[in-house]
Amino acid sequence: MLWANGRVQGGRDPDGGHYMSEVLFPIMTGDPSEPGVLLQWRAPNGSAVVAYQIIAEVTIDKFDAEVNTPVSGTLNWAVQEGDEVAQGAVIAVIEP
Repeated sequence: MLWANGRVQGGRDPDGGHYMSEVLFPIMTGDPSEPGVLLQWRAPNGSAVVAYQIIAEVTIDKFDAEVNTPVSGTLNWAVQEGDEVAQGAVIAVIEP
């Protein structure tokens, strides 16, 4: 099993807090057009998560990876378990 950082898009507001961050399905193959599947959420929707916590397990063509979040906040799923997902697509949003 590969431990993969979910790429995050987001930033900081002028006061130093975080804006909402998007967790993306990792690019796992040489063909980024090949879709993957979100196998399992490791944290419930709406739960508080901490930086580097594993939040999901994903797969592409029998290659599994765990996705973690590099920011703390409230997890909001964008896809459900079993959904087919494009590599690089948003799978969750972390709100401060």
